[in-house]
Amino acid sequence: MLQQILLANQTNQMGQDSALSGVEAQQFADQIKYGVIIVATLPLLVIYPFLQKYFEKGVMVGAVKG
Repeated sequence: MLQQILLANQTNQMGQDSALSGVEAQQFADQIKYGVIIVATLPLLVIYPFLQKYFEKGVMVGAVKG
């Protein structure tokens, strides 16, 4: 879904609206891109602290003891 938003934004940028200049259109496209990045990474940042104990347990089990 996020990929579709980015692709739609690129196609809209190709057929630029006369109301926006090239610089404004590029800034808008960058804002959309950065927003999508935040939306995509936010769930990982929220869920990771709750699952961290399982990751740590898996690392300890897989560690080589010598």
